[in-house]
Amino acid sequence: MSKKTYIQLFLIFIFIFISLFLFFNYFKKSDFESNINTNLEQTTATGESLIQDLKYQSTDKKGNKYEIVAKKGNIDKDNPDIIYLENVKAIILLQNSDLISIRSNFAKYNIRNFDTLFNDSILVNYGEHVLKSGFLDLSFENNLVSLYDNVRYISGVSSLKADKAEIDILNKKTKIFMEDSNKKVQINNITNGNN
Repeated sequence: MSKKTYIQLFLIFIFIFISLFLFFNYFKKSDFESNINTNLEQTTATGESLIQDLKYQSTDKKGNKYEIVAKKGNIDKDNPDIIYLENVKAIILLQNSDLISIRSNFAKYNIRNFDTLFNDSILVNYGEHVLKSGFLDLSFENNLVSLYDNVRYISGVSSLKADKAEIDILNKKTKIFMEDSNKKVQINNITNGNN
């Protein structure tokens, strides 16, 4: 083979290597690397997969961490990427930000994209802020935490009641509002005993 052919093969190899590097580092659907520690047990009576004492941790390339812990989980037999959790605690730790702690009785967790739908007795602690609601939808794809169904926000000396609250994970902005624009968010002063 001639010198020209060797150079062409070398350039093609470099092009393929750079293309694969860019794909795996920038265009992968998820930036998270995951570790899962579970005690998986098969129940023979129902054919369902139960997980006891589930703990799932993930960290993205920027150092942001997400951890979810549950007493019990049940893998969806129609979609093994979905796990239904009970007695759930989750922690989001963003770089240069306060820790976000989420608790609920139940959650639907997607192990592929880490999106989680929490429901029943939601309690969110974020710095000095406390939020309560019936449902919480955590989307890493949209960098958004959405709370709805009887939302209560408590901070300092006041509390708010609203239909919905949204927390932008990246810029740490919280928006509290009513679904019906004709209704208003209720604000109460805690020091007077109105909460």
